Amino acid sequence: MVGHNVGVPITRLLLALSSAHAGKRLDAALAEWLPTELDRELSKSAIRRLIMAGAVLLDGRPVRRPGLLLRSGCRLDAKIDLARIAAPDVAGARGPGAARAVRPAIEILYRDPWLLAVAKPAGLLAHASADARRPDLFTLVREIVSGHPVDGPVVEPYLGLHHRLDVETSGVMLFTTDRAANANLARAFAGHQVVKVYHALVARPAVAPPNAWVERAPLALVGAGRRARMTAVTEGGLTAATAFTVRQRLRAALLVEARPVTGRKHQIRAHLAARHLPVLGDVRYGGPESAGNVPVARVMLHACAVRLPHPVLGTPLEIRCPYPEDFRGLLTRLGGSLDSPEASR
Repeated sequence: MVGHNVGVPITRLLLALSSAHAGKRLDAALAEWLPTELDRELSKSAIRRLIMAGAVLLDGRPVRRPGLLLRSGCRLDAKIDLARIAAPDVAGARGPGAARAVRPAIEILYRDPWLLAVAKPAGLLAHASADARRPDLFTLVREIVSGHPVDGPVVEPYLGLHHRLDVETSGVMLFTTDRAANANLARAFAGHQVVKVYHALVARPAVAPPNAWVERAPLALVGAGRRARMTAVTEGGLTAATAFTVRQRLRAALLVEARPVTGRKHQIRAHLAARHLPVLGDVRYGGPESAGNVPVARVMLHACAVRLPHPVLGTPLEIRCPYPEDFRGLLTRLGGSLDSPEASR
């Protein structure tokens, strides 16, 4: 969901994709289309911010992949906040007048005096990046905890973070708001007492996988920059283990549950790719951009639950995060069911 201030006019633009758009990148198509429609120039970073904020829809569903290759016969729907898009595109600004990307609304899943769990939207960075204009979850949660915007070097309440989600992954993220709770939670992570549950929509292979298995292939980093990826290796690499269960077998995909035992970078995505089960939309790991002629908006990986002993009270705690709209929509369009506990609201 994209948050907007009440009363701010939103311009909605529609574009039917023809054969001239086939094979063109989403950001390139928007760069050709939007300036003409809006009668103003838009920088590449402004267009990317619109995409990552979920303001661009493909056939009615948010698409957060600037490099997505388009096909004819589809429809683009852009929802533009003219007041924000007109703001100066100045890099590095952090003050009240700085240009900012569209800030998504953050849903609180659980809150007590020591812990705060929120639902991270796909397309939102977990932590701040070098581009100060890009919103990130950590800063937005700091604002929730402090009760005011974070715009300068002011004293803020304590906030701890022990795990991250990739920018295109949605789902539950857990924060501590107390130092003692943070130290106890760190010990729980180190002792493998925290169970993280993910659901992924993956490509259906020619040879069906078993109903359940544990992937233990070591992982090593290959490449650099945006081309960097983790790959399964037979020698060396980092120890990694993920338990998988097939939850639903669909016409053109599988719904797979993953429970990582270790916490390596891209571990679930790399282990699934090693089994020839790449996550839908995960181009970096060989995932297709469509399934059963249905376009895929982003990497279809969702952190749907976390289970842990409460770091202060010691009682068992389970926090669930329902599927977001794009995940729910793709699952149902592929013939899947929403009857799993993590999927229902």
